[in-house]
Amino acid sequence: MADAARDYHLLIVDDDAIDRRQYGKLLMRHSQGACEIREAADGAAGLKALRARSPDCVLLDFSLPDMTGLEFLAGAAPSGELPCAIVLVTGQGNETIAVEAMKRGVQDYLVKTQVDEGRLWAAVVRAVTQMELRQQLALSLLDLTAANGALEQEIATRRAAEAELRAATQVAQDANAAKTRFVAMVTHELRTPLNGILGYAQLLRIEGGLSARQDQRVGSMMQAGQHLLGMVEGVLDFASIETGNMALHPAMVSVRDLADGCIGAIGAVASQNGLGLRLVNAHDAPPRILADPARLRQVLLNLLGNAVKYTKAGSVELRIQPGAARGGLRVEVADTGPGIEEAARERLFKDFERLDASTSIEGAGLGLAIAARIVGLMGGAIGHNHNIDNPGGGSIFWLELPPGEMPAASSPRALPEAALSGPRVLLVDDIAMNRDVIGAFLRAAGQEVRLAETGQEAVRMAFEQSFDLILMDVRMPDMDGLEATRHIRALPGPRGQVPILALTAYTLIDQAALCLDAGMDGFIAKPVDYGTMMRTIDDAIARVPTHQSMMG
Repeated sequence: MADAARDYHLLIVDDDAIDRRQYGKLLMRHSQGACEIREAADGAAGLKALRARSPDCVLLDFSLPDMTGLEFLAGAAPSGELPCAIVLVTGQGNETIAVEAMKRGVQDYLVKTQVDEGRLWAAVVRAVTQMELRQQLALSLLDLTAANGALEQEIATRRAAEAELRAATQVAQDANAAKTRFVAMVTHELRTPLNGILGYAQLLRIEGGLSARQDQRVGSMMQAGQHLLGMVEGVLDFASIETGNMALHPAMVSVRDLADGCIGAIGAVASQNGLGLRLVNAHDAPPRILADPARLRQVLLNLLGNAVKYTKAGSVELRIQPGAARGGLRVEVADTGPGIEEAARERLFKDFERLDASTSIEGAGLGLAIAARIVGLMGGAIGHNHNIDNPGGGSIFWLELPPGEMPAASSPRALPEAALSGPRVLLVDDIAMNRDVIGAFLRAAGQEVRLAETGQEAVRMAFEQSFDLILMDVRMPDMDGLEATRHIRALPGPRGQVPILALTAYTLIDQAALCLDAGMDGFIAKPVDYGTMMRTIDDAIARVPTHQSMMG
């Protein structure tokens, strides 16, 4: 900033020597000698001095012998910007000249007849101050422009990164969707033959007449088929969790009943292996807990199954205890097996990890990974304790579930007698083996069965005849089960309201949603289990108002 305490470098351009000396004296006196003054008698000399060393300010006479003041300004600023402050001094009080000079960057305009020491010094200081402020403003503007450019570049970089992230996310989502479709397709193709294998095995036992050896072989066949089905279910569960499509159905669960059921399910295998199996229910353990009963049972069976599988001698114990949180639940599965080494514990609950890679031990390494995700979805935690924490010397796997409350539910509807007295069922499936197996199940339960091979045939029969229930295959050529269901729902009266259950090898949640959206009342997964199917059928028929079933 210009001030009186600084030194000024000034250039006086005037063809009148007297004026030059007079201006110099006035400026030196007012600045108390803090001025360095150079002089030029014409425009050319002035421009040369200006280019040799730019002063702080030029006192410029408008009328020079070789050019006007305006021409001097043009020569001093070939790029459009004057290099220093300029005060125009002229003997002509012409406002037009003053305005034009100001447009070209001159800071001030003085008439020679009005020049005195104070006015001259004030004009110089003001002109220098204005020029320095303009220069500082220009530098700030350059800095601001550079910063703005950098910010725009940063924004562009971030937008590009966001676009790349969105593209990568989309690719990952597409890949996940493709994987899910692939898993659904493969498991469907596996479930179809499994439906025949397990179905015919169940029929052999239902129809009876087997010798002890034949019954044993049928049992082995069913066990092998169930193992393969378990592998398929594990892959489906894993895909559902990975895509966020696993839905939980929480309810207040009787902990003791669920635990007893798990002990009963695993008891035969434990006995075959010569192992003791017992349930220990602490007196202060919560009697009920909010959880998805099917998923909690799946987790407990996995932990118990692993304990029985890896324990060669001794026992397995299922312990029901109070959780760390008030009202919470802790479940422990303790065994007397070989335990787990410290280095191997890090691999627990990871995908496709098997701590014992022996071919004699069945499994794909998904059970604990799926169990951990299910428990996490229910808001709980799962883990493994050191071997030294178990008096039996083996492993202790545990899970904790938080407390929860459910609103009181209405009492379940009583099953009408008519539901158990031979309902009339339309079975729709394009695969003859499925019609044979499922039809035999229905007949074994005393139900009247009609068969259809296509969706079109099912719609026609539903229009022409009355049924208490329709079992509809979802995947069929030409008209699939979803479209056939929509056509049936469009029929007038009770025939359009008949309960329809999907028969499907697709058990992912989005497939179930499609069935419900099409108007189906539920679904039965393939391979079909006789007991599960009959309970589902009875429940579907029970939900139909009595007057509707009688109207047929």
